[in-house]
Amino acid sequence: MEHHILLNICAIFGVATAVIIICRYLKIRFIIGYLITGVLLSPNTSGYFADMEEVDVYAEIGVILLLFTIGLEFSFDQLKKIKKYVLGGGSLQVLFTIAITAGLIWLTRRPSWEESVFWGFLCALSSTAVVIKTLQDSNKIVTSHGKFILAVLLFQDIMIVPLMLLVPIIAGVGGNSLAAFGWLLGKLVLMGCLAYGLAKFVIPYFLKNVMKIQSQEVFLIALIFIVTGIALLTEQLGLSLALGAFIAGLIIAETDYDHMAITCFLPFRYVFMSFFFISMGMLLDYRIFLTDFGWILFWTLFAFGVKTIAGILSVKVLGLEWKTALAVGFSIAQIGEFSFVLAQSGLQYELISANNYQIFLAVSIILMSVTPFIVSNAERIHPTLNKFAKRYG
Repeated sequence: MEHHILLNICAIFGVATAVIIICRYLKIRFIIGYLITGVLLSPNTSGYFADMEEVDVYAEIGVILLLFTIGLEFSFDQLKKIKKYVLGGGSLQVLFTIAITAGLIWLTRRPSWEESVFWGFLCALSSTAVVIKTLQDSNKIVTSHGKFILAVLLFQDIMIVPLMLLVPIIAGVGGNSLAAFGWLLGKLVLMGCLAYGLAKFVIPYFLKNVMKIQSQEVFLIALIFIVTGIALLTEQLGLSLALGAFIAGLIIAETDYDHMAITCFLPFRYVFMSFFFISMGMLLDYRIFLTDFGWILFWTLFAFGVKTIAGILSVKVLGLEWKTALAVGFSIAQIGEFSFVLAQSGLQYELISANNYQIFLAVSIILMSVTPFIVSNAERIHPTLNKFAKRYG
């Protein structure tokens, strides 16, 4: 069994290394290389991973690790500086996207309202990993639209938690929806109280004693213990492991040892990220492009259009200029990595069919693939439209 796991890890990162080297020569973003690696290793492509449940386990590990690193780097001071954009712009973008998506799908496809809202959930999130990495590479994170994009993405990262918890409720699991929602709020309050107690008293005292040993290795082991312990605690409360990992990151970020924790985990951040995207690619069946290419193209354009419009509206409602609105709208017009997590949950609760799940994965990968080019050129959209309007207006 141990050798089996090691062989799989060896195969995953071996193929990833080869693909990334090729992507480097072709000037393709690394994240796209990770997705390609996953597709190549998918049980539907190579047959190396014959057990799809095993792939799901790898995907869940990737989600847990990714959510922990996001929680660890969550800065409340940073949020205070852009809180207007986070609370205003972020909430408007999510609400507009859910409303427009659900409304259009219900009018055109006539599914149940539960399915329509769930598709709104899927489209509401954008890719933090792809967009932030592209903004950092092009030194545009400090621009006016870069700050707004960061605020929206931070709000979306927070929203993944309630959206994940709302999925079983809109699916009608657990009987009365109102009672289920009340029970959910009760568990969240309990988890919040436990997290506060751990952050205020237990974890700082524990880490203070760990630091007396003056060993970075022991400190890292202690962090992993905290993450796994809190993740298992949330699971026992009927919540998710990923939520626990996120809360663990938040708790550690509030201690005096947050910078050291970030330093310890920073070298592993992109390993966690690569593991997540590879596992997502492994869930895709490439044959969906042969059987449903028309629908993939349609939903790609649909998602891109809805996300762009919702992003532009969220900026304009706050009174910012058109240049910023267009740059923001086009930059966040992709499906986010955590939408993959929601889609798996929707598949479990039968809010999305297996075929539509594959179409969704294909659409997400296409939009993520074009995002780096769009984000890098987002500032040119407004001048280009101005020139076009002057010439033909």
